[in-house]
Amino acid sequence: MRRKSRLFLLLILLLFLLLFLIMIGILLVQRARYGRDRIEIPGPSGGMSGGVDLVLDPDAEEDPRHENNDNAERGVVIAGRESVTVSADKREAAVDFFNPDENAQLYYLTFELRLYGGDGQGYEVLYTSGLVEPGKHIRRITLSRSLEKGVYEAVIHVQPYRMNEEKTPTNNADMRIRLIVD
Repeated sequence: MRRKSRLFLLLILLLFLLLFLIMIGILLVQRARYGRDRIEIPGPSGGMSGGVDLVLDPDAEEDPRHENNDNAERGVVIAGRESVTVSADKREAAVDFFNPDENAQLYYLTFELRLYGGDGQGYEVLYTSGLVEPGKHIRRITLSRSLEKGVYEAVIHVQPYRMNEEKTPTNNADMRIRLIVD
């Protein structure tokens, strides 16, 4: 009886050891595949900027309503919205794309307004910003073209970049919105 108990315990320990080794193997494979800190995509100027020259957007401005608060290391903060309204047949639009103060010392953000074509047609980029510093807003944008009246399915694509010398891109966010053209 005692021998069966020891054999059972030994079998359980071996099973746990095997599971542990499998987990270590999976982690090592994932690290080998995805462990790089950044994806290097040459931009037009030869830098690693995903095909866009990354410079601070001159249209981004301070928002006096927000106080700069003390930041601890944490994830990126992105403000959400449900819709953007623009005037029909005009390219200029009033918006509020902003990088919250909570990203101070951590992340720049870029914004892209994308119009979906539907039926698997992909999307059309209507606007792309430069880097927006924490605490700054973009309040006016110029679309790549004017739109006819209607409600369109669109996405605001937000790409955070670490505030390091390389401006390393991190995970991005796509916010599905209604683009209301009146």
